Amino acid sequence: MDLSIIIVNYNVEHFLAQCLASVRKATDVFEAAGFQAEVWVVDNRSVDGSCGMVRRDFPEVKLLALEENVGFSRGNNAAVRQSSGEWVLLLNPDTVIPEDALVKTLAYAHAHPQLGGLGVPMVDGQGRYLPESKRGLPSPWASFCKISGIYRLAPKSSRLNQYYQGHLSRDQDAQIEILSGAFMWMRRKALDQVGLLDEQYFMYGEDIDLSWRLLKGGWENHYYAGTSIIHYKGESTKKGSLNYVLVFYKAMLIFARTHFEGSEGKVLLALIQMAIYFRAALAIFSRVVKKWALPAMELSLIFAGLVALMQVYSAQSGIVYPWRSATVALAIYALTWMTSVWLSGGYDQPWRGTRILKGVAFGSLVLFAVYGLLPESLRFSRAILLAGSGIALTVFMVFRKIVGGPNWKNQQAHRRLFVSGPEDIEYLVDLVDSVELRGTADSAMWALLPDEVDPAILAKKSGLNNIQWIGSAKDLDEAVRVHRINEVVLSGHDLTAFSIIHLMSRVADSRVQFRIAWSETGKNKGHIMGSGGPEMAPITELYRAIQRPGSKRTKRLFDIICSLVVMVTLPVWLLLARFSWVQGALEVLLGRATWVGFSSEIKELPGLKRHLFSCSESTNSRVRQRINLTYARDYRWTTDLGVIQEALISRRAIHRHGNN
Repeated sequence: MDLSIIIVNYNVEHFLAQCLASVRKATDVFEAAGFQAEVWVVDNRSVDGSCGMVRRDFPEVKLLALEENVGFSRGNNAAVRQSSGEWVLLLNPDTVIPEDALVKTLAYAHAHPQLGGLGVPMVDGQGRYLPESKRGLPSPWASFCKISGIYRLAPKSSRLNQYYQGHLSRDQDAQIEILSGAFMWMRRKALDQVGLLDEQYFMYGEDIDLSWRLLKGGWENHYYAGTSIIHYKGESTKKGSLNYVLVFYKAMLIFARTHFEGSEGKVLLALIQMAIYFRAALAIFSRVVKKWALPAMELSLIFAGLVALMQVYSAQSGIVYPWRSATVALAIYALTWMTSVWLSGGYDQPWRGTRILKGVAFGSLVLFAVYGLLPESLRFSRAILLAGSGIALTVFMVFRKIVGGPNWKNQQAHRRLFVSGPEDIEYLVDLVDSVELRGTADSAMWALLPDEVDPAILAKKSGLNNIQWIGSAKDLDEAVRVHRINEVVLSGHDLTAFSIIHLMSRVADSRVQFRIAWSETGKNKGHIMGSGGPEMAPITELYRAIQRPGSKRTKRLFDIICSLVVMVTLPVWLLLARFSWVQGALEVLLGRATWVGFSSEIKELPGLKRHLFSCSESTNSRVRQRINLTYARDYRWTTDLGVIQEALISRRAIHRHGNN
């Protein structure tokens, strides 16, 4: 075997298909020239249908489907050890290679007996040259110029752009120091000498480490300009996210500790750590802006509308308002409506008009109640308050309509994921289409098997009713992220109640709507458990599940109010020698604990913060499980209040239980 091509894939099915199509054409030319090649795809447990696509469309490819995401280094090494080519090409799945690339590269490699590794010019999806096609060793100075951006001042300088080897022409062959893992052609004899990719690196840095070890082993790394490839750059690694940025810098820390010593190593470590803090600060700032931009805009618009309303009303009625105190009151009005909408779930996506209406109505009731209790000197105008409610509602609805788009519930196309066994799936699909969840033309559906079902059955299920089988329940988090799922249908027949709650808790922050379809075995399958019992009605939506945003918000608000009550009545607690209650209230206020949680031995339920009291103190394990399950799937703040009242009356001691 002359060449082994190895591609590590993770949830980039469409890029992988394009890559394999180009590799197929290139290997045809390669083999027509009298050479032999084998192609390996290592899949890091993708949930986007990649494995099925490879089996179906590229049967000549040797597929190594792993049971977990082991990263770039371990994935490549697994295939390298099983491959037999004299040369090894590590190729990213988001690349496209020309038909003659393999033939040309092999000819160049054969002409250079000391060549250990080789890279080629790369362009991105818009044809722009990628400077990482040729790189130098990331020494402290080179890293500083790269991280600080100084290299941009003199991109062709060997001194300032040492990292990207700026002094070397992109169109001429040359010896370089560092290769890119996107296209890394290597001699197996060299790999046998210096070793494979270092598995300390999960992603990033492993190509730098191996390139440097090839040079230290007496081999040469070359930049061959006789061919080029497309590298879409980042599609296979999600380089824009903070998580992957931190993975990159962690890899650089490993490299610095491994290959640099003394003052040089300390300088490089300091530079990398500074870069980590800087990027993390940028990411946090970006998230804060993104989170608060909508509330800030709406608050400003409501306040501006109220000021304009008061000015118009003052001009028409002749009433002169004390503007300094009036503007403060108007700001309080606007803040009250916004807070009420937030408490009503008006900022939870997908947005619902009913939640906004409820929030404005509740805020107005609070304002009118407080208004009636104020002395006459502090009252401005009931008419302004009443008209202001209309302004607030108008701002919320109109502004959301402008910026909302698909965030509105009724504008979302169904992207539905089923978690069900194979015997139940067809029935569930028909059942969902028969009730109010009727799909639209642009609906999309995927399915996961419960963890208890043998995953080997997936190989026999390529599709059913336009459903694609993509993994098992353990892949739920990734499946929701990759496919942008907005609706998960759980089979009550194939999943236990504990499993259902556990699955819901794992993706509760992903704005997913959960529905449970209960069915029976045999001929009379047909019950859907709604809120009123078995009925052929809409499938249940568990709005009050403990990990849903609204429930988490309600629970946190209750915790704060309860803790504040304890702190306000502090002398009473000290007089009663209930010091643990005061300490517990402080922990809750600081966000380190919650007042009520699950029994600690029930691991299947979603994890909460450390809790002071368990929702069930029953000595009967079955009773305790049932109470905990009910608490998890139908949370109510009144339950917490009842537990705390009972603990207060019975003088139950506070125990700080660990995370579930």
